[in-house]
Amino acid sequence: MKHLQFLDNRTYFARRRRAASQERLPDWVWGAGIGLLVLVFVGGYFVATGAFGGSEAGACDEALPPLGTSIVDGEAFAEKDEGLTRVLVFLEQGDRQGAEAAFYGPVHNFTHSVDPPLREVDEPLAKELCHAVIDLENNLASRATDFEIIGGVEEVQLILRDAAEALGYPRPESAVKAPPLTSDF
Repeated sequence: MKHLQFLDNRTYFARRRRAASQERLPDWVWGAGIGLLVLVFVGGYFVATGAFGGSEAGACDEALPPLGTSIVDGEAFAEKDEGLTRVLVFLEQGDRQGAEAAFYGPVHNFTHSVDPPLREVDEPLAKELCHAVIDLENNLASRATDFEIIGGVEEVQLILRDAAEALGYPRPESAVKAPPLTSDF
């Protein structure tokens, strides 16, 4: 039992006690100080990375970068309105992959191509379109419900219709009607 002599009433993790003549801070002060440092570092990380949503706020200060080439005219607005209605139909049928395939491509590229000329005519509407497109992209990439995505698609569709008018083109109205939203509540 000689090898167990070093294990008296102290544990390996216990701090050695200082002599009574030295002053020391209570343990709660050390804990509070370390906790405060952790909060400062975590808060700094969130502020630096824009995790509080600040990064998207500035994302629409500039026009969306063009994706591919899209002609911006009345016929293109009508075609993309039809495309967004197809996205809605896919979502109503529960086909999220079909909806994503219908959105990403010419329809998505067009939303980016409309932004620069729209900013010249109606900058607030262009920023509204930019925010709506980013929100829709985020919803499609996340675990958002189909109902949330439908709301985003409808918002982009209405803003694009307003954009067509702002740019002097006829307001598109889709000939294909999306089925009415039903609720199982």
